Amino acid sequence: MSQLVDIQPEGALDNKVSASGGRPASAKGRRPRGSLVVLWLGVAALVIPTLIENVQQNWSLDQGAQAPIVLAIGLWLLFRRWPAMRAAGAPPTSAVSRGLAIGLWMATSLIYVLGRAGGQYLAESYALYGFLLIGIYALLGVRGLWVGGFPVTYLILALPIPFFISHALTTHLRLGITEAIVQLFQLLGFNIVKDGLTLMVDQYQLSVEDACSGMNSLFSLSAIGLVYVYLRRPGQALYYGLMLAPIVGFAIFGNFARIAIVVLVTHIFGDAVAQSLLHQTIGFVTFAVSLGGVIALDAVAAPWLTHRAKSQ
Repeated sequence: MSQLVDIQPEGALDNKVSASGGRPASAKGRRPRGSLVVLWLGVAALVIPTLIENVQQNWSLDQGAQAPIVLAIGLWLLFRRWPAMRAAGAPPTSAVSRGLAIGLWMATSLIYVLGRAGGQYLAESYALYGFLLIGIYALLGVRGLWVGGFPVTYLILALPIPFFISHALTTHLRLGITEAIVQLFQLLGFNIVKDGLTLMVDQYQLSVEDACSGMNSLFSLSAIGLVYVYLRRPGQALYYGLMLAPIVGFAIFGNFARIAIVVLVTHIFGDAVAQSLLHQTIGFVTFAVSLGGVIALDAVAAPWLTHRAKSQ
């Protein structure tokens, strides 16, 4: 005797559960939209005031003009890498790992609050970066941080540099470049001497300031060179490390070329021409020399990279 079986359409059971006041199985595990809205409002409340402080105190000045571009590139790289980070990572499960994340979050929150209360945008900025690291660790663990290592590390270049560090670095670099410029042009027979960071070319006086020497572009030029290498040679961590020193060296040489051209233009055409629009145009030499050097060196290293890839 045959038995009739009532075959219900797919999804009917879920619909019945919903009608009876239950919750469909497909809705399980979903994060309520309200909690996401609250989360992003909290993020905005932390980030926006700090961004405003950076715009007013850092990005509007010569030494921080490149930071918004570096920040935008870093966030794009992180967004581009995020799917791979999610696929490789997993939230930490041990009590020690979770306790570490909570402790670091509380310490970073204290730094942010103290910085905000004291008007110290540097402390706020570094605390926000700490929140980013801790958040990625809480969501994806150490493995996720490792997979996204380059974009996460790259974002450090968007942070404001403490004055005593940037001043110490750029002052020594400017002194070294100024001395090299004087030695070169004296060798060529030019009437040039220096007094500290001031160059006397014929009857003209040139002051090698941060903006003039382009030393504030050192960090941005290095950042652009690193991005080029990263996108050109993905997954070559050793290569990134080996290219770091040459990238910085090309950025310094680009600044040397810029000052040399300013001195040459001043000698031939006078100070008025050198300090006019041509002075700003010469600034592109820094970028061209720096990036051109990185591209050329990468082309030279291509056969070695190909051989290394085949031998692995």
